[in-house]
Amino acid sequence: PNGSQVLIDGGPDGKVLSELAKTTPFYDREIDVVVASHPHADHIFGLTEVLDRYDVANIVEAKDGYQSPVFERWQRMVREEGANEVEAIAGKVIELGNETTLTILTPFKSYDGVTLKKPHEANVTALLQYKSFRVLLTGDMEMSLEKQLILNGSDISADILKVGHHGSRTSSSDSFLDSINPSVAVIQVGKNSYGHPTQEVLNRLENSGIKYYRNDLDGTVKVVSDGESYQIIKNQHDKD
Repeated sequence: PNGSQVLIDGGPDGKVLSELAKTTPFYDREIDVVVASHPHADHIFGLTEVLDRYDVANIVEAKDGYQSPVFERWQRMVREEGANEVEAIAGKVIELGNETTLTILTPFKSYDGVTLKKPHEANVTALLQYKSFRVLLTGDMEMSLEKQLILNGSDISADILKVGHHGSRTSSSDSFLDSINPSVAVIQVGKNSYGHPTQEVLNRLENSGIKYYRNDLDGTVKVVSDGESYQIIKNQHDKD
C-alpha cells in the first residue's frame, strides 16, 4: 500500500519487461526488491533484463555458486547494479511498510560460496504478509525442502500458494498442502516439454479442495487484497 514493488524471479526470457509495463507507469524505473529464488536460467534470465532496464534497490538471493553463462552474467550485473545485496537466510524479514512484510523461510543456513549440484536445495522461499492476508512464494521448492520446513515448525499457512516448481510431481506433497491450507493456488507455467504441471499435482490440489489457476490456460493471474479479503483477476478481465 505504500508503493513498494517486489519482483520474485523473472522467467526464461525478456517477456517480464512487457509484463512489468502492464502494472507500472512507463516512467517508473525503480524496483524496491528483486528476489532470485535460485540460479536456474528459467528464473533469472528475465532478471538480467530487469537489471538492465530498472534501478533496483535490494537484491535477495542465497549466494550459492552455480556454473552457467546466464548465472555468470547475472552475477556480473548484480555487482554492476550497486544494489544492497541481501543473503537469503530463514528468519530475515524485509519490511515493506503499512503492515506488509516479506519473510524468508528457506534456506535454513548460509550457502555463500557453496556450489550445489542441485540449486533447488538452497531455494529461496518467502512469505508475503499484508495485515492478515498471506501468500506463500515457493520458487522451485521440492519435497525434501518442504519436509524440512514442516519439521522446522514454521508457520506456512497462507491464503494463496504459488505452486512449487511449475507443478512438478517432485513438489507440493499432500502434507505440505495440508500445512499451508490455502484457498487458492497459482501455477506459474508456460508451454514446456517437461509435462508441467503434472496431473499428479493437479489431483493433489483438487483432492485438497484448492482452487487453482495456471498461466498457460488462464493467462496473467492478478491477486488484489486489502489486507483481509482478496480478489482474483484473470487476464485482467475475468473476475472470480
